Amino acid sequence: MSLIGETALVTGSSRGIGREIAIVLARHGANVTIHCRRSVQQGQAVAAEAAAFGSKTLLVTGDTRCSRTVDNMVSEVESALGPVTLLVNNAAHALQKSILETTPAEWDEQLKVLGLGYFLTIRRVLPNMLRRGRGTIINILSTVGVRGGQGEAAYAAANGAAAALTRAVANEYGQKGIRCCGVMLTCAENGIDETDPRWRPWLDTFALGRVTRLREVAETVAFLASEQAAGITGSIIPVDSGYLSF
Repeated sequence: MSLIGETALVTGSSRGIGREIAIVLARHGANVTIHCRRSVQQGQAVAAEAAAFGSKTLLVTGDTRCSRTVDNMVSEVESALGPVTLLVNNAAHALQKSILETTPAEWDEQLKVLGLGYFLTIRRVLPNMLRRGRGTIINILSTVGVRGGQGEAAYAAANGAAAALTRAVANEYGQKGIRCCGVMLTCAENGIDETDPRWRPWLDTFALGRVTRLREVAETVAFLASEQAAGITGSIIPVDSGYLSF
Protein backbone atom coordinates (compact mmCIF):
# COMPACT_ATOMS: atom_id res chain seq x y z
CA MET A 1 0.00 0.00 0.00
CA SER A 2 2.13 2.85 -1.30
CA LEU A 3 1.48 6.57 -0.96
CA ILE A 4 4.70 7.58 -2.71
CA GLY A 5 4.08 10.77 -4.69
CA GLU A 6 1.29 11.99 -2.44
CA THR A 7 1.53 15.35 -0.67
CA ALA A 8 -0.55 15.18 2.49
CA LEU A 9 -1.81 17.89 4.81
CA VAL A 10 -3.06 16.58 8.16
CA THR A 11 -4.75 19.23 10.26
CA GLY A 12 -4.52 18.97 14.04
CA SER A 13 -1.56 16.59 13.82
CA SER A 14 0.77 17.63 16.62
CA ARG A 15 -0.63 14.96 18.94
CA GLY A 16 -3.15 12.15 19.33
CA ILE A 17 -4.96 10.78 16.30
CA GLY A 18 -3.61 13.40 13.92
CA ARG A 19 -0.03 12.67 14.96
CA GLU A 20 -0.47 8.96 14.34
CA ILE A 21 -2.07 9.61 10.95
CA ALA A 22 0.80 11.86 9.86
CA ILE A 23 3.43 9.31 10.89
CA VAL A 24 1.63 6.38 9.23
CA LEU A 25 1.19 8.34 5.99
CA ALA A 26 4.92 9.10 6.00
CA ARG A 27 5.67 5.42 6.68
CA HIS A 28 3.69 4.59 3.54
CA GLY A 29 5.73 7.07 1.50
CA ALA A 30 3.74 10.32 1.47
CA ASN A 31 5.29 13.72 1.98
CA VAL A 32 3.49 15.12 5.00
CA THR A 33 2.62 18.54 6.37
CA ILE A 34 2.00 18.67 10.10
CA HIS A 35 -0.42 21.32 11.34
CA CYS A 36 -1.10 22.79 14.76
CA ARG A 37 -2.51 25.99 16.22
CA ARG A 38 -0.16 26.54 19.15
CA SER A 39 1.78 23.39 20.10
CA VAL A 40 4.77 24.14 17.87
CA GLN A 41 7.31 22.03 19.76
CA GLN A 42 5.07 18.99 19.58
CA GLY A 43 4.50 19.65 15.89
CA GLN A 44 8.22 19.86 15.23
CA ALA A 45 8.73 16.54 17.00
CA VAL A 46 6.08 14.88 14.81
CA ALA A 47 7.65 16.36 11.66
CA ALA A 48 11.04 14.98 12.68
CA GLU A 49 9.57 11.55 13.38
CA ALA A 50 7.81 11.50 10.02
CA ALA A 51 10.97 12.63 8.22
CA ALA A 52 12.81 9.62 9.63
CA PHE A 53 10.93 7.50 7.08
CA GLY A 54 12.53 9.47 4.26
CA SER A 55 9.55 11.71 3.56
CA LYS A 56 9.68 15.44 3.07
CA THR A 57 7.91 17.13 5.97
CA LEU A 58 6.73 20.60 6.88
CA LEU A 59 5.12 22.19 9.92
CA VAL A 60 2.47 24.88 9.47
CA THR A 61 0.50 26.72 12.13
CA GLY A 62 -2.83 28.49 12.08
CA ASP A 63 -6.52 28.48 12.92
CA THR A 64 -8.49 26.44 10.39
CA ARG A 65 -11.59 28.52 11.18
CA CYS A 66 -10.01 31.57 9.49
CA SER A 67 -10.16 31.71 5.70
CA ARG A 68 -7.09 33.93 5.31
CA THR A 69 -5.05 31.73 7.63
CA VAL A 70 -6.04 28.58 5.74
CA ASP A 71 -5.12 30.23 2.45
CA ASN A 72 -1.68 31.24 3.75
CA MET A 73 -1.11 27.85 5.31
CA VAL A 74 -1.89 25.90 2.14
CA SER A 75 0.15 28.35 0.06
CA GLU A 76 3.12 27.55 2.31
CA VAL A 77 2.61 23.84 1.67
CA GLU A 78 2.38 24.38 -2.07
CA SER A 79 5.61 26.39 -2.11
CA ALA A 80 7.55 23.85 -0.06
CA LEU A 81 6.11 20.48 -1.11
CA GLY A 82 3.80 21.09 -4.05
CA PRO A 83 0.01 20.94 -4.39
CA VAL A 84 -1.88 19.04 -1.70
CA THR A 85 -3.09 15.73 -3.14
CA LEU A 86 -4.30 14.28 0.16
CA LEU A 87 -6.13 16.33 2.79
CA VAL A 88 -6.94 14.82 6.17
CA ASN A 89 -9.19 17.04 8.28
CA ASN A 90 -8.70 16.22 11.94
CA ALA A 91 -8.50 19.56 13.77
CA ALA A 92 -11.43 19.48 16.18
CA HIS A 93 -12.32 19.22 19.84
CA ALA A 94 -15.41 18.11 21.73
CA LEU A 95 -17.50 20.35 23.97
CA GLN A 96 -19.03 18.33 26.77
CA LYS A 97 -22.00 20.26 28.09
CA SER A 98 -25.72 19.68 28.27
CA ILE A 99 -27.97 21.59 25.90
CA LEU A 100 -29.21 23.88 28.67
CA GLU A 101 -25.66 24.68 29.78
CA THR A 102 -24.35 25.31 26.25
CA THR A 103 -24.23 28.98 25.29
CA PRO A 104 -24.99 30.20 21.74
CA ALA A 105 -21.32 31.20 21.44
CA GLU A 106 -20.17 27.69 22.38
CA TRP A 107 -22.64 26.14 19.95
CA ASP A 108 -21.37 28.41 17.18
CA GLU A 109 -17.76 27.64 18.04
CA GLN A 110 -18.30 23.88 17.75
CA LEU A 111 -19.95 24.29 14.35
CA LYS A 112 -17.08 26.48 13.22
CA VAL A 113 -14.38 23.98 14.19
CA LEU A 114 -15.82 21.12 12.14
CA GLY A 115 -18.40 22.61 9.80
CA LEU A 116 -16.49 25.74 8.83
CA GLY A 117 -12.94 24.52 9.43
CA TYR A 118 -13.32 21.40 7.31
CA PHE A 119 -15.11 23.41 4.61
CA LEU A 120 -12.37 26.05 4.40
CA THR A 121 -9.52 23.57 4.02
CA ILE A 122 -11.45 21.56 1.42
CA ARG A 123 -12.33 24.68 -0.54
CA ARG A 124 -8.69 25.79 -0.56
CA VAL A 125 -7.15 22.53 -1.83
CA LEU A 126 -9.89 21.63 -4.33
CA PRO A 127 -8.84 23.90 -7.22
CA ASN A 128 -5.40 22.29 -7.58
CA MET A 129 -6.90 18.83 -7.18
CA LEU A 130 -9.36 19.60 -9.96
CA ARG A 131 -6.59 20.90 -12.21
CA ARG A 132 -4.71 17.63 -11.72
CA GLY A 133 -7.86 15.55 -12.11
CA ARG A 134 -7.30 13.66 -8.86
CA GLY A 135 -7.24 14.12 -5.10
CA THR A 136 -8.39 12.54 -1.86
CA ILE A 137 -10.04 14.17 1.14
CA ILE A 138 -10.60 12.28 4.38
CA ASN A 139 -12.53 13.79 7.28
CA ILE A 140 -12.11 12.45 10.81
CA LEU A 141 -15.50 12.26 12.51
CA SER A 142 -17.13 11.01 15.69
CA THR A 143 -19.92 8.46 16.07
CA VAL A 144 -21.68 11.08 18.20
CA GLY A 145 -22.85 12.63 14.93
CA VAL A 146 -24.82 9.46 14.17
CA ARG A 147 -25.76 8.06 17.54
CA GLY A 148 -25.85 11.24 19.58
CA GLY A 149 -24.21 11.58 22.93
CA GLN A 150 -25.36 12.68 26.34
CA GLY A 151 -23.90 16.09 27.07
CA GLU A 152 -22.42 16.52 23.58
CA ALA A 153 -25.24 18.08 21.56
CA ALA A 154 -23.10 20.82 19.99
CA TYR A 155 -20.33 18.38 19.09
CA ALA A 156 -22.92 15.97 17.67
CA ALA A 157 -24.44 18.68 15.48
CA ALA A 158 -20.99 19.74 14.26
CA ASN A 159 -20.12 16.17 13.34
CA GLY A 160 -23.42 15.80 11.54
CA ALA A 161 -22.55 18.86 9.48
CA ALA A 162 -19.06 17.52 8.68
CA ALA A 163 -20.51 14.15 7.66
CA ALA A 164 -23.00 15.85 5.33
CA LEU A 165 -20.15 17.90 3.88
CA THR A 166 -18.18 14.70 3.26
CA ARG A 167 -21.00 13.19 1.19
CA ALA A 168 -21.65 16.46 -0.63
CA VAL A 169 -18.03 16.78 -1.77
CA ALA A 170 -18.01 13.15 -2.89
CA ASN A 171 -21.14 13.66 -4.97
CA GLU A 172 -20.19 17.02 -6.42
CA TYR A 173 -16.65 16.16 -7.50
CA GLY A 174 -16.53 12.39 -7.91
CA GLN A 175 -16.68 12.51 -11.70
CA LYS A 176 -13.81 14.99 -11.67
CA GLY A 177 -11.41 12.62 -9.94
CA ILE A 178 -11.91 13.70 -6.33
CA ARG A 179 -12.73 11.20 -3.61
CA CYS A 180 -14.00 12.24 -0.19
CA CYS A 181 -14.54 9.85 2.72
CA GLY A 182 -14.94 9.93 6.48
CA VAL A 183 -13.40 7.85 9.24
CA MET A 184 -15.58 7.79 12.32
CA LEU A 185 -14.59 6.75 15.83
CA THR A 186 -15.96 6.96 19.36
CA CYS A 187 -12.91 7.08 21.60
CA ALA A 188 -9.27 6.23 21.05
CA GLU A 189 -6.69 4.82 23.43
CA ASN A 190 -5.25 8.26 24.20
CA GLY A 191 -8.61 9.35 25.63
CA ILE A 192 -8.97 7.06 28.63
CA ASP A 193 -7.07 4.72 30.93
CA GLU A 194 -8.47 1.28 30.09
CA THR A 195 -6.86 -0.22 33.19
CA ASP A 196 -9.05 1.95 35.41
CA PRO A 197 -11.96 -0.28 36.54
CA ARG A 198 -14.28 2.70 36.56
CA TRP A 199 -14.27 2.59 32.73
CA ARG A 200 -15.21 -1.09 32.53
CA PRO A 201 -19.01 -0.65 32.31
CA TRP A 202 -18.57 1.78 29.43
CA LEU A 203 -15.98 -0.39 27.66
CA ASP A 204 -18.47 -3.25 27.76
CA THR A 205 -20.67 -1.25 25.37
CA PHE A 206 -18.01 -1.79 22.66
CA ALA A 207 -18.22 -5.06 20.74
CA LEU A 208 -14.46 -5.53 21.18
CA GLY A 209 -14.57 -4.53 24.84
CA ARG A 210 -12.02 -1.80 24.27
CA VAL A 211 -11.60 1.54 22.54
CA THR A 212 -9.97 2.07 19.16
CA ARG A 213 -6.21 2.07 18.79
CA LEU A 214 -4.62 5.12 17.17
CA ARG A 215 -2.84 2.92 14.65
CA GLU A 216 -6.15 1.39 13.57
CA VAL A 217 -7.53 4.82 12.66
CA ALA A 218 -4.32 5.87 10.91
CA GLU A 219 -4.04 2.70 8.82
CA THR A 220 -7.67 3.07 7.73
CA VAL A 221 -6.88 6.60 6.57
CA ALA A 222 -3.83 5.32 4.69
CA PHE A 223 -5.92 2.64 3.01
CA LEU A 224 -8.59 5.13 1.93
CA ALA A 225 -5.85 7.36 0.51
CA SER A 226 -4.35 4.53 -1.53
CA GLU A 227 -5.16 3.14 -4.96
CA GLN A 228 -6.61 0.05 -3.27
CA ALA A 229 -9.55 2.25 -2.22
CA ALA A 230 -10.04 3.87 -5.64
CA GLY A 231 -13.66 2.72 -5.72
CA ILE A 232 -14.59 4.15 -2.34
CA THR A 233 -16.02 7.65 -1.99
CA GLY A 234 -18.79 9.23 0.04
CA SER A 235 -18.39 6.44 2.60
CA ILE A 236 -18.10 7.11 6.31
CA ILE A 237 -16.31 4.15 7.82
CA PRO A 238 -16.65 3.42 11.55
CA VAL A 239 -13.40 2.42 13.23
CA ASP A 240 -15.08 2.31 16.61
CA SER A 241 -14.38 -1.13 18.12
CA GLY A 242 -17.99 -2.00 17.38
CA TYR A 243 -19.57 0.79 19.42
CA LEU A 244 -22.26 1.40 16.80
CA SER A 245 -23.17 -2.29 16.71
CA PHE A 246 -24.83 -2.03 20.13
